[in-house]
Amino acid sequence: MKKLTTAFVALFMTVAAGSAAAVTITPAPMTFTTNSDTAAQWKLATAARNDVLVDFRISYTGVLGDNDFASFWFGKTDGPNIGLKANCGNASCSNDLFARMYGTGLETSAYLANTDMVAQTGSYHVFGRLYKSEAKGDYDRFAIWLNPTADEMKKFITPDAIAKGDTGLTSFTNFGIRTVNLNDVSVRFENVSINAVPEPGTLSLLGLAFAGMGALRRRRKT
Repeated sequence: MKKLTTAFVALFMTVAAGSAAAVTITPAPMTFTTNSDTAAQWKLATAARNDVLVDFRISYTGVLGDNDFASFWFGKTDGPNIGLKANCGNASCSNDLFARMYGTGLETSAYLANTDMVAQTGSYHVFGRLYKSEAKGDYDRFAIWLNPTADEMKKFITPDAIAKGDTGLTSFTNFGIRTVNLNDVSVRFENVSINAVPEPGTLSLLGLAFAGMGALRRRRKT
């Protein structure tokens, strides 16, 4: 019995250490007026391999023009993006907030409806979930919500748009902000939170450890 107890304690400690691999980064408010592929950049202490959750508020001052761009990127600057790309980039629509999987065109982009941003209306709350449709595949989905409810952010239900496309990324450590065409615009990000979620297996093992410890307690009572 003592050996079993020691084994479950060791398993619990291992899993607890693994669960600490979850990383949340909360940058201070940022304002951008110039253009750079790496206007801001961060590096995760542990590579993201599972869901990455993005939460922020975005606003701007000035005159927003076609393809004014300020967006979070993940893995590489032309990889998964979420943020501002004014008027669908080419005046084909009036929506300004989007997510995409790769590239610079519209082929893997998804725009949020009713996001013809107006400087005087204040900030827009955006929530995104970058994930894999198959557990062992590449990142190939980016769900995006405008003004999400607490339930939507917890359960990932009823996204307002989903970008689809194979990024070729199974993991990444770098992410940042890319800005383009901000000649007459100042873009501000606030209340930013980037959360790299633990791998599903970690959570399963944690549940297994708790279940095993519970079983040991029941055996001692009999």
